[in-house]
Amino acid sequence: MNKNLMIGAGFVVVLAGGIWGGKYWAQAQQAQQPQQAQPAGIPLAKAPAAKPRRVPSRLTLPEGGFDPNAVKSAVFNMQTVAVDMPTPGKLAYNVQQAKLASARVAGRVEHILVYEGAVVRPGQPLAELYSPEYIAAQNEYLLSHNAYHTLSGSGLKELVDDARLTMQSSENKLRVLGATPEDIARIRERGTASDTLTLRAPIGGTIVKRDMDPGSYLNVGDSLMSIIDTRSIWFTGNLYENDIRNVRLGQTIEIETPAYPGRRYRGRVSFIAPNVDADTHTLQVRCDVPNPDGTLKPEMYATARIVTGTAQALVVPQSAIVKDQGKLYLMTQPDDKHIERVAVQGTPRSDGTFQVTEGAPAGAPVRVVTQGGMLLNEMLLKQEA
Repeated sequence: MNKNLMIGAGFVVVLAGGIWGGKYWAQAQQAQQPQQAQPAGIPLAKAPAAKPRRVPSRLTLPEGGFDPNAVKSAVFNMQTVAVDMPTPGKLAYNVQQAKLASARVAGRVEHILVYEGAVVRPGQPLAELYSPEYIAAQNEYLLSHNAYHTLSGSGLKELVDDARLTMQSSENKLRVLGATPEDIARIRERGTASDTLTLRAPIGGTIVKRDMDPGSYLNVGDSLMSIIDTRSIWFTGNLYENDIRNVRLGQTIEIETPAYPGRRYRGRVSFIAPNVDADTHTLQVRCDVPNPDGTLKPEMYATARIVTGTAQALVVPQSAIVKDQGKLYLMTQPDDKHIERVAVQGTPRSDGTFQVTEGAPAGAPVRVVTQGGMLLNEMLLKQEA
């Protein structure tokens, strides 16, 4: 019986090994079979290339037209416009309008009356200076003034003339040291010398730099403050070599800044550099720009549009320009039954209009859709579908 059991167990082992080996052999055979190759000479199939979208350029008006509140049009004529060249750059102080406030006499700064950023008028007090030399000049003036008035009633003409000349000389010395006629009048009225000399603004403008603090010693000619009249400002930009021939001194420019979109400032080219920059191969140009209200600030980024000539253009409202797929279009109405889409090029203007310099129908006046152009463009897209 044990012999029969051993025979049965051996049979089961052999049967299991046969089943596992059969599965392994089938998998190995399937892996070794080569994949069906593409017949030689037959190219692989490619996905069809996407066709560019083709939008119809003409739209037929429906019976009765469009709602006049949704779609509006107007007739425009070609007109002469200025052709300009955009030039990026920055604003800077006009240093020709700068002035140093300095001392004409040595002394110690007692008080500073205005600081950086302050807007001052001509003659406005800036600081007070203690100067022994100025005090001595005041005393000299007071003595000569008293001597003149003492001798004026004596009848001694030569002495009176000498006293008058001495008084005038001492008064002129005070003016040279920086005293104003008002300061000298107060000295006469008071009868005593002032302890300090008032330093005043030589021009009106903005304090852009202060060089002294209270207690500092100021020698003759030392700078106390720098003042710049910001009613005129500089624009500096760089021209590429192929644009140099279009610019000349005195040429009109218009300045635009990101700070004040839609607003333009007019100026003139005042300087063209004598040489081209060796690194950038650009030519620096400088323009004087009036800034009466002080809205333009140094270091602002700006774009100058340098007027280089004139051209014929169709000037339409900016609402008439339709943007689609990165291109600009006008919706024109060539007749009473159709709307035609025309690709155009041009530049926006600061007054809310757009000058079309390329693509506009030439010749007769053109009827252009000024409101509802996007709606008509959508209808053209649906017409394509």
